[in-house]
Amino acid sequence: DIYVDMVLVDVNYWKFTGKWIPTEQAEQCQKTSHHYLHPDSPTSGAQWMKYDKISFSKLKLTNNKQLTATQSKNQNTIILNSMHKYIPRLNIVEVNGKLPDLISSSNRNGLLPKHTFTFPETEFIAVTAYQNTDITQLKIDNNPFAKGFRDSADNRMTYNPYSYESGNNLPVDYYDNTYEDLQAHKKRRYQ
Repeated sequence: DIYVDMVLVDVNYWKFTGKWIPTEQAEQCQKTSHHYLHPDSPTSGAQWMKYDKISFSKLKLTNNKQLTATQSKNQNTIILNSMHKYIPRLNIVEVNGKLPDLISSSNRNGLLPKHTFTFPETEFIAVTAYQNTDITQLKIDNNPFAKGFRDSADNRMTYNPYSYESGNNLPVDYYDNTYEDLQAHKKRRYQ
């Protein structure tokens, strides 16, 4: 199995005033979130190694605490606390043929990962509104889940999520783009 969870980096609220600064400690907040199990799990290690890439593109993040654990799992959603800093953690769990009952979704939480990976450059602060207009526009242009932004009056008439110079399909490397690649694409698009 391969799954992702979001780990709380610290217990501070963060505030943006030209830069991100920690303000006060949160009274109560969840240290770890629910996890998102890769849809191809369980799969053998040999099969994982054949993949060109392992994508978590269907994972959604929300601050909606009204979702139950079952709803969250069914909607591929991880619930986060707004204005808190997180780091994604990739977990690899060894599952062998002798444990078929442990593979069921109700028992997966009891399996401890054999390997975990975090990447410091992926730390982020969960927000409900983007603090930077360039980031807002980047999300509008490139995130297929950014429906709320596209429905605003400013963007309703001009936005087409699939209007790329090369045609009406998303680029092959759509989910592999770096921030710099997306910025370069944005500059080409508006020239």
